[in-house]
Amino acid sequence: MSDRADDADSRVTVSDLEESFSRLTGESDEGPVPMQRPAIVVGAVVVSGLLVLAFLLGRRLGHKRSTFVEIVRV
Repeated sequence: MSDRADDADSRVTVSDLEESFSRLTGESDEGPVPMQRPAIVVGAVVVSGLLVLAFLLGRRLGHKRSTFVEIVRV
């Protein structure tokens, strides 16, 4: 169970929202918050690129190796 004192400390105020929005729009004196873990983002982009590349290469190889069978009724 949580105390009411903890809930009062964790509430978001209007000034908190105004500060966050001003940072997003560039109207604040503070700079934007730097990315916490850029290595994770870079890793995710690299893995996504490899998956797309593997998909495209596999698709191309599938077209080259597949046999085309034409059935004609006489």
